[in-house]
Amino acid sequence: MLEEFTDNSVELPDRIAKMPEEDQKIWRMVRSLYKVENKPLELSESQVRLFKMIFKREHPRNHVMTPTQFGKSLIVALAVLTRVSIFPEKWCIVAPSQRKAKIIMDYIIQHTFDNEFLKQKLDYKQGKLERLRRERSSNRLTFSVGDNISEVFILSAEARRRSDVEEALMGFGSPNIIEDESGLISDKIHTTVMRMLGGYKDNFLCKIGNPFRRNHFLKSFKNDKYKKFVVDWREAVADGRFPESFIEEMRQEAMFDVLYECKFPEAGVADESGWIPLFRADDIKKADNVDHFGQMRIGADIADSGANCSVIIKRSGSGTDLIFRSPKEDQMDFVGKIILSSRENNNAKIFIDRVGVGAGTLSRLRELGHDVIGVNAGEKPSDPLKYANKRAEMFWRLKQWVQKGVVFSNHDYWDELLDIKYKPDSSGRIKIMPKERMLREGIASPDVADALSLTFYFSDRQEVYMSPEERQFYKVKKRKARNNRRPSGSIKVRQTSY
Repeated sequence: MLEEFTDNSVELPDRIAKMPEEDQKIWRMVRSLYKVENKPLELSESQVRLFKMIFKREHPRNHVMTPTQFGKSLIVALAVLTRVSIFPEKWCIVAPSQRKAKIIMDYIIQHTFDNEFLKQKLDYKQGKLERLRRERSSNRLTFSVGDNISEVFILSAEARRRSDVEEALMGFGSPNIIEDESGLISDKIHTTVMRMLGGYKDNFLCKIGNPFRRNHFLKSFKNDKYKKFVVDWREAVADGRFPESFIEEMRQEAMFDVLYECKFPEAGVADESGWIPLFRADDIKKADNVDHFGQMRIGADIADSGANCSVIIKRSGSGTDLIFRSPKEDQMDFVGKIILSSRENNNAKIFIDRVGVGAGTLSRLRELGHDVIGVNAGEKPSDPLKYANKRAEMFWRLKQWVQKGVVFSNHDYWDELLDIKYKPDSSGRIKIMPKERMLREGIASPDVADALSLTFYFSDRQEVYMSPEERQFYKVKKRKARNNRRPSGSIKVRQTSY
């Protein structure tokens, strides 16, 4: 049906020319139908295989893992769109959040207007069609296929109560389901998704995502009934999806193993709820004396009530010292101790928790003219696509700093860092276990760890907060690490059978 729209005169790239004839036809068809930035969309070799998996619908159960930013959402959207323009079918996209579900739907809406064939298939009146094109906002699309109708709709597994989600999902059914960011959907919600397929003898499920948790997504990866499509960063580089320099840059970023190596967390690392320790015991290197150099920072966390402690720490580019820790401290006396700590360390910049009782301490320090930054751990992070809040961003920067081989003063209180846990939220962003949950699990408030995290309100990469010694130290460390990782020969690309 789409042959008339396919340009067979275009010369195939070398890697595509080596693929089977059916795959070459798919490449030509996609190039003829779809555009990106007003240019024909040319799929890579692995993207052709992913498109084919969904468009041909040959296997009832499918499992897809690729590096983040590989383009899988776009490819899935185009495969579904092409399918519903030809066959009168119902397709459902389920995701852990409404925002995630809309990503694929937005791509479908956007590329429906790439050519007249697809545009004419949309079952919309002209006025509504123009509004759809302009706003790209809809949870359900219908297409005319001859005398029949095909349909695409999205559902979210996001709600305060699991029972609400289950009830909402069971109100729908579909013979074809795309489970996007499948690893972030709980086992119980996934069971409900499977029940949505139950009323259809001929059904299709494609689970797509990154291996965040050892849940049903891991089980399907190990299940022989699922056809696997797994591309790690090595194959993505060989396929032209990323330059290797980008991968080297991303090695220091959050969850590289999950997002680019496509590796599940090791058994026993994550608990039943998916929480993973941020630090290991051998990460915390202690010494009787810390040889500080570079820009010094003071972190101060004042106790509000209960068993909490007021804490002052100092941190440089090479390590950190615990200056003061006390369960009971007068607020104004604590102000004096903060000022003294700053003066004794070359008037170091002060970072203080400004929530609750910390607001009064912050106000007094500013009245006295001190260089102080008030920190709200719940505020928006610098990178809201990667971190759930500022607390997550600060602790992840702390983790990256620790991995550089820094030294802690010889105090057991630094072991509080071993109680800090993280996991991805429903949008795939890093979040840190809230202190309220820690208390429910019998974990004491990590006051020393919190005080240290405050000093990472700004990234150490920001030049204004780095001395020349620090910049040189990190530069040498990065060069040595890069040299140690450099392979002796060419890149070995993992081959995956399909």
